[in-house]
Amino acid sequence: MFNERKALQMTLQATLEQRMALRRQYVDQDKQLGAEIKQLLNRIREMDDQVGVDVIQQSEEVAVATEELPEDMVKRIKVRKTHIRHNYQEVANYIENILRESMSPMTLADLCLVLKERHDIEFASPYIGVQKSLKFLPQVKVEKDGRKLVFSLA
Repeated sequence: MFNERKALQMTLQATLEQRMALRRQYVDQDKQLGAEIKQLLNRIREMDDQVGVDVIQQSEEVAVATEELPEDMVKRIKVRKTHIRHNYQEVANYIENILRESMSPMTLADLCLVLKERHDIEFASPYIGVQKSLKFLPQVKVEKDGRKLVFSLA
């Protein structure tokens, strides 16, 4: 029996196949462009070898410029921080000491800044890192101030 669910599954399958074809096409075009760039650079180097040393510096500048990404594309690329395993019990002790020394509530950003400065501890996701550490600190009170989390000792 042919129904709407079957039609949607067929449409989904066709869309996924189309997506894969586009990805393959993109990879192929990128490889072709890379090969063309390589050939052009090799030809420029050959010509520079024949002409002299001064022109070589210019061709290297061109090569570097062609291999760099445009600024607007670099801004859009998010760089993911590498995952580092932390001893959350130890981090919890650091947090407790920091809060005890400050004698006033601290925001998540401030707490993470002090952790980085003093103990060189940086989390890929500060919220998750601090929350894992707070499991060992029942005496720390977490409140919200608008959008900010504020930590203090109870």
